[in-house]
Amino acid sequence: DEDLAVELEEFVRRRSQVGAWRDVATALFAASRLSPDPTARSQRLLRAVDALVASGNISQAQMWAAAVEDMPPSSLRSSVLGYLSTASGHNNNARTQLEQAWRDSDPEGDPAAAAAVAQRMVLHGVACWDGPTMGRWAERAMSLTDPGTPAHIESEAIYGLGLYAQGRTVEAERSYERAFGHVAENAQKQRIQMGSAWLALRTDRVETALVNFEAAVPTEQRGGSLRISLWAEAWLARTQLTLGDWDTAAATVSRAAVRLETSRMPLIRPLLYWTAAELWSMRGDWERARHYVSLAAVQPGTYRAMQVPSILARARFHEARADYAGALEAMETLVEIDPWTEDRVSFWPWQDTYVNALVMSNRVEEADRFLTGFEAIRRERAVPSDLARMAWARGRIVAAQGDPDTARDHFERALGLLQGLQRPYLRARISFAFGQSMRRAGKRRLASSVLNAARDLYDALGAATYVERCDRELQASGVDVGPADAAEAAPAAVDRSGPELTAQERAVAELVAAGATNKEAAQTLFVAEKTVQYHLTRIYRKFGIRSRSALAARYRPSG
Repeated sequence: DEDLAVELEEFVRRRSQVGAWRDVATALFAASRLSPDPTARSQRLLRAVDALVASGNISQAQMWAAAVEDMPPSSLRSSVLGYLSTASGHNNNARTQLEQAWRDSDPEGDPAAAAAVAQRMVLHGVACWDGPTMGRWAERAMSLTDPGTPAHIESEAIYGLGLYAQGRTVEAERSYERAFGHVAENAQKQRIQMGSAWLALRTDRVETALVNFEAAVPTEQRGGSLRISLWAEAWLARTQLTLGDWDTAAATVSRAAVRLETSRMPLIRPLLYWTAAELWSMRGDWERARHYVSLAAVQPGTYRAMQVPSILARARFHEARADYAGALEAMETLVEIDPWTEDRVSFWPWQDTYVNALVMSNRVEEADRFLTGFEAIRRERAVPSDLARMAWARGRIVAAQGDPDTARDHFERALGLLQGLQRPYLRARISFAFGQSMRRAGKRRLASSVLNAARDLYDALGAATYVERCDRELQASGVDVGPADAAEAAPAAVDRSGPELTAQERAVAELVAAGATNKEAAQTLFVAEKTVQYHLTRIYRKFGIRSRSALAARYRPSG
């Protein structure tokens, strides 16, 4: 019934204009079945599968992949296969198919179809976090279409990110201002909201990012794309973590995970589960944290937007366990995978974590070289949180080089840069490093003050892992932390019938009795391994014992 199929095509045209891809897919499958002409039937089927991918129903689209591959070569066939490969995280295959689709397209004869291919290349570019690719193909797609059409809006939603990735922040912000000026109030607007929210999150307008991510999450409910909805939800969880609303972030992850696993959309998995792995590592739920680290894992050949969050999930898990060698091993490839250069701005702020792992692994000179190069890169606009990360990383290095007074200046500058910003998690990280560095330098009063501030922040976040580490550092400082906190700040106590230990000895005894090696204890306490051995020798002498197992039998943490 070709007449009815034509009526459905008109319905498809109207629903496409508002980005209601789920409705489009349903109508095109019906039109394909009604088509008496085999060529028309195949074309409508291809467009239906394309709409399935656009709607985020990757699992159903993958069921049609074999049928699509069996069709005669064409620009549309290659475009659909490339689009599906992008959403499935298959970087190399996506590039091959989309480049073939563009070669087979006819921009002058069929500009709308060519614009659709160009828009798929834009999505491929953002998954690669390749600014020139995003910008070039977005401009091409927008030049072939009118404002308000699907390919134009969907390219415009990413165009600002492409500009930012090239260090053109001011232009990026203006591009989103223009987009909001003409986009209609429908599911397509939510794509603009999500793209602008990515930029806002990265440029310290996190509260604005929160509002726009929340507005973009219901995309699917408005007839739009589950893919866009899940992208927004994954970034929403990250935003909530940044702002310190960790209970809400955990709830957001749990809600999104159900839909993500049903849709089989691997492109988004590492991003969502990176947040979950980090959150539960900080809260000390190691079984759950390991589970999310495994869910965030990716195979070789996947996109940069998948690899970087996957690496950071592992790195933050190891860092929370004071396993800096493990964190460093996880992050070694990031320098090549996600460089920040004069012409390329990284989206993921990992550089301070990398420097910290280097310093804590006694690779201070290497950390200094890396950070010096990073500090020298020209930036169009200063982002306070980026400057704070560089300042505390520099403080770590300078403290390890034996200059605590200059290190203090760097740490205090880092905290000052966060004034007026709601960043409790980042402030806690900086304060902990500050206090730990000062304690190692023998500035015990200052260390105690800063560590107490870090402890309060971590406690408010529910970060039990670092509350315990703050307590251990406070105990090692040997400074009275105040009557109100004394019981909590000294979780370990010797057997009452045993000898008295110094603050440093108690800290070492607690770790070794719990099974830590000398190296692990040294990394946790930020002291030399020989220092741990020295304290351990004195502890053995005081207890009249000769082994770690004997210490474990004699020394009991309270509770």
